[in-house]
Amino acid sequence: MPRGVPKAGTRKPGSGRKKKYAGEVMQKYVPISIADKLDDIYQLLIDLEKEVDTWEKICEEKRTSPRYEQARKLVTALRLLLNRLGIDASGIYAQDNENDKQENES
Repeated sequence: MPRGVPKAGTRKPGSGRKKKYAGEVMQKYVPISIADKLDDIYQLLIDLEKEVDTWEKICEEKRTSPRYEQARKLVTALRLLLNRLGIDASGIYAQDNENDKQENES
């Protein structure tokens, strides 16, 4: 038996679908080959940003070592490409969903 229309303001706080992405979203047409892999691409950006950060620290610690000269060049090139994108990879996902995603991967 139907209960009728729910009254306004009776939902519990925090109910409803959780936000997947942080910030505003917009609808955009993308090729099908990319659409199914958007989350993988976002995760790649996040992982790449973390890896470049790690290598920047290593190269800074060993800046006098000639062995790390090529690594410094590569890290600099990667950082320029990441900065050119203008995306803050750490802010792509909403906090709750990122924690859920990490738990699912474990």
